[in-house]
Amino acid sequence: MTDIIYAVIDTNVLVSSVLSDKDSPSMTVVRAIRDGEIRPVFSSHLLREYRRVLTRKELGINNRTVYELLNLFDTPAPFGVESIDQGSSSPDMKSDPIFDMVEATRDRGTYLVTGNTERFPSESYVLTPGQMVDKLDSAYVRHACAH
Repeated sequence: MTDIIYAVIDTNVLVSSVLSDKDSPSMTVVRAIRDGEIRPVFSSHLLREYRRVLTRKELGINNRTVYELLNLFDTPAPFGVESIDQGSSSPDMKSDPIFDMVEATRDRGTYLVTGNTERFPSESYVLTPGQMVDKLDSAYVRHACAH
């Protein structure tokens, strides 16, 4: 087990985890949440967005899969926060609540995991799913070497 990594998971990562193969970086991020390696940071706003997007008929995601994904955010492990206006400068105004959650929890080293990094300020803590997988792998190696 690695040290716990706090992360806001953008909706597109959850959608990608369902629509891509089981070895995709997005699916690896979802498994890391399930396994407790990533502690998701979220708000009621983000949970509503997850539900709204995951249940779109055109995506064809079955109800059980939606339930299982949303259930990842209904356990003792997650870290819920309500959006706090940090005055973020995200170019996509719809993304501000997501980025604000990251900014409000940076004291925990929170990352933003998104497939659309261009929508957010260029910061070292805004990662693609692939970059998060690399971070998980390096944390695992550090932890294994310490023992």
